[in-house]
Amino acid sequence: MRLIDCGCGPGSITVDLARAVKPGDTIGIDLREEAVVQGRMLARKRGLANIEFLVASIYQLPFADCSVDATFTCAVLQHLTAPLAALKEIRRVLKPGGVIGIVDGSSTITFRYPTNPSLEMWDQLRRLKRRYNTGRSTDMLPLRALLREAGFARSHASGTLRTEMGPPAGSLDETRKVAQNHVIRHRGVPGELALAQGWATKEDLEQMAAGLQAWGESPDAFYAGPVFAAVGWV
Repeated sequence: MRLIDCGCGPGSITVDLARAVKPGDTIGIDLREEAVVQGRMLARKRGLANIEFLVASIYQLPFADCSVDATFTCAVLQHLTAPLAALKEIRRVLKPGGVIGIVDGSSTITFRYPTNPSLEMWDQLRRLKRRYNTGRSTDMLPLRALLREAGFARSHASGTLRTEMGPPAGSLDETRKVAQNHVIRHRGVPGELALAQGWATKEDLEQMAAGLQAWGESPDAFYAGPVFAAVGWV
């Protein structure tokens, strides 16, 4: 088997895929050189010889027609301006009978408790950023329809809620980690974009950070967001 992980990031999923298809080959591609470097380091650390990482675009895969058995993409389509074009390119490189697996979080609907105006503003910023970057609404991508339009013969899809919560069902470490990840993100590109577009002030962003950290310390903290999966066959 030859498997391609499209938009592999630092390779944390790619290395598990490589172990699953061994002795088949796994290739991770990502636009970012730094992600590819991280993936190579992780593969060496795991002692995997059946894996490689390449800098490449999902819109222009460096593979011949009908040369790949399986493809995978996690949390990538949701960020693309042209997800259908990406799926058509993936369809091009898949062999007859080949398969694609998709994990997608395109819907920005969230459920959070406790909440306050600062946290609600943060969730609104996420929706504005998604719309700004993709030109689409923040509704879920119709994965089965996109797979059909891209030329896949059949498909299956499912959905679930990804959740994090405080004790006793979860832990404060869990909610603190979610809050910290959100704070890191909002102080990066989303925060810069919010300032540039006039969606928020620096004071607003600091209030959001404080609100996220306070949420992470709440023993009643709960957070959930929809995650969708699909499989398509050529």
